[in-house]
Amino acid sequence: MKTIFFGSGLFPLPIFQRLHKLIAIDPKVSLITVPNHSHKEKNQIKDYATQQQFKIYQPNLSDKSNNFVEEIQDKPDLGIVCNYGYMIPNHIIDIFNKGVYVIHPSLLPKYRGAAPIQRAIMNDEQKTGVSFIEISKNKFDAGAILLRKEIDILAVDRYKELSQKLSQLTADSIEEFINNIDKYERLSQNASETTKAPKITHADLKVDFSNTANKIYNQYRGIYGTNFHSLKLKYQDREFYLENITLVNDLEIEHLKQFNTAENGTLWLIKNKQFKNYFYIKCNENSWIRVQEYRFTDRGSSQAAYTFKNQFMIDFKFDSLDNHYKLSY
Repeated sequence: MKTIFFGSGLFPLPIFQRLHKLIAIDPKVSLITVPNHSHKEKNQIKDYATQQQFKIYQPNLSDKSNNFVEEIQDKPDLGIVCNYGYMIPNHIIDIFNKGVYVIHPSLLPKYRGAAPIQRAIMNDEQKTGVSFIEISKNKFDAGAILLRKEIDILAVDRYKELSQKLSQLTADSIEEFINNIDKYERLSQNASETTKAPKITHADLKVDFSNTANKIYNQYRGIYGTNFHSLKLKYQDREFYLENITLVNDLEIEHLKQFNTAENGTLWLIKNKQFKNYFYIKCNENSWIRVQEYRFTDRGSSQAAYTFKNQFMIDFKFDSLDNHYKLSY
């Protein structure tokens, strides 16, 4: 069965590799990937396809004058779309004998859009999954659902970890999907249940300490591992990323009670050897974030939190609320 895969980046790579191995699929699957906008951009699926000598197209699909359509005009059977990011024109969709299908990493109709994994984490969802749908002409992520696979979102899952899990879940499900395409019932999406997952922007890196620690922690989990790297803060004139943060435990809460009247967005320490390697950020409703690692934006490697403490908080007074270690955000 002649198959053309539309995709880019890392997420669809395990899926494409599984397609490569399936006996039912022609090992010379073609790949359509996004045009290179910069030599610095990583496109892992293209690198793999190049190494394996697949036919690769990088067309401007909106340009009807290019010869791409003529090149694939010999009626491909199946189109699979995953993390492609461009609207596929109707005249290309109509070429495929068995249709074009989209793999979307959410439980549609929830989280339609460019950042479904990130937004699910940031909104403290407990479950997510992948949806296999018919492509919808002139609209993203709105086609009939053929198959959905669900997984739990663990409290420690960040974007990077959850993305890997969903990618592997999809790879493990692709053979089942292809073998049963003609058997699945097509279920229309309920428009009233639709939620949006807009792309991540620089505004999503901004931390508002009038929010609770739980909300900020979920924000960190959703951002960490994306192209934006992590949440960004500023102390004095130094910008830094939060590399590794967690919520505090009950013992830490007990120690930090003495600082509950402090201003949100201020930094504090606990006078206990067990917690000497961390610093803490006061959030709303007397909640706290524990910082274990950070990284200055102008440096390449992360550092343990105690190095920040040694550099900026050497005069910290454990028995006083009169401390002036306030973050800019």
